[in-house]
Amino acid sequence: MISLAKKKSVDATEGPIFSKMVAFVIPLMLTNLMQQLYSMADSMVVGKFSGDTEALAAIGSTSTFIALVTALFTGFAAGASVVASRAFGARDKEGLSKATHTSVCFGFIVGVCLCALALLVSEPMLELLETKEILMPKALIYVRIVFIGTPAIATYNFGAAVLRSVGDSRTPFYTLTASGILNVVLNFVFVVGFGMSVEGVATGTVASQYLSAIVVIIVLVKRKDEAYGLNPKKLKIDNRTLQIILKMGIPAAIQGALFGITNLFLIRALNDFPVPVLSARTIATSIDVLLSTAMNTYLHVAMTFTGQNLGAGKPDRIKKSLLIALAQVVTIGVVVGQIMLLFYEPLCGLYISAGDPDREAVLAAAKTIMTVMLSSYFIGATNEVLSGFLRGLGYSLQPMLVSIGGICVFRLIWINFVFPRIGELWSLYLVYPISWTITSLGLLAVILAVWKRVKQKIQIMKQI
Repeated sequence: MISLAKKKSVDATEGPIFSKMVAFVIPLMLTNLMQQLYSMADSMVVGKFSGDTEALAAIGSTSTFIALVTALFTGFAAGASVVASRAFGARDKEGLSKATHTSVCFGFIVGVCLCALALLVSEPMLELLETKEILMPKALIYVRIVFIGTPAIATYNFGAAVLRSVGDSRTPFYTLTASGILNVVLNFVFVVGFGMSVEGVATGTVASQYLSAIVVIIVLVKRKDEAYGLNPKKLKIDNRTLQIILKMGIPAAIQGALFGITNLFLIRALNDFPVPVLSARTIATSIDVLLSTAMNTYLHVAMTFTGQNLGAGKPDRIKKSLLIALAQVVTIGVVVGQIMLLFYEPLCGLYISAGDPDREAVLAAAKTIMTVMLSSYFIGATNEVLSGFLRGLGYSLQPMLVSIGGICVFRLIWINFVFPRIGELWSLYLVYPISWTITSLGLLAVILAVWKRVKQKIQIMKQI
């Protein structure tokens, strides 16, 4: 058997699945958590030290728009991950090399294009979200600076996708740890040292993002002896590889973008609440996202383990990987969610000063949001595992269609017709667990329908 990676990588095609999954998921989970610390650091520093009572709500009003843009290139990066993991599992050195060089080139191009587009539509998008007039100037400044970092985020995500596809989840973690520390330091320098507000934390975030992109590229270049190493002389797009990436990535990107568009309607509904509720939403989301990000890590786990074992032609390991991933993610979701909910008040206290006149109103609204979300994130995480499983098998269109119906369409109906009849904050957020449950059942039905076909395809591959 040809070895394509050293000990830094996890080969999901051999050995015990449970322990290998844990070894892979812990650095990956920490990496994604570190990525979330960018926005958390922004919120914490500006909320506690800027002295600007509107800054926290202004940043929160941009989160869905930023997530919408981010979802586009993360969807394409998922396509790159599937292509690379299959090549790794099949021990296809040439295919893996093409996946690396195509991914890096395409990722940078996507980042530049999305940066230009996002800057162009920033103001009309915030107006569409019905951002409060008092928050608009700060929200616009923040979002425009942050989008300057889009090429860096895209480059990092595509480079990291290649590393994860061969089982290396540690390098992205070390990279984001370094850039995360830089982000926090720069936030304090700009906000505390220079008395800046949203523009200071945004600038710190962008600088950190470019550091992470540069480091990932350097790592890939230094691994020139590996099949997935990056050779600047070979840096070009392979049309066949790009076609496969797009085939897998476009549905994932559309799915992520539609989630973002759907959430725009939720933000519009939230904007009818008082400013303390908007600040509570920023705080609750910043805390809740730690759990959701940790569990959403299993999307990449499912894609990597499924893709590698599909390339290796091992259906039994594919099935076992799915069941183990589901068991792990549900356990994490239930246990950690309840622990975080138990300590909601001190967690929220990290974002709001003791002397804030709206403190009690903010804490009450944050508790309402967190109660609904932290108690049900494990359901949303099962969606990620099931979607990742299908994408790893080569089915990207089906999870997109199921998610459009179960999440996008259902949420639009709920937000526009059910929520207005109740009008309470909890009723708005109840849309999440219900839509996740509907979608999980739909994805499970798709898996049961395609699994027999997948096993037949693997048998045919073995006979060739």
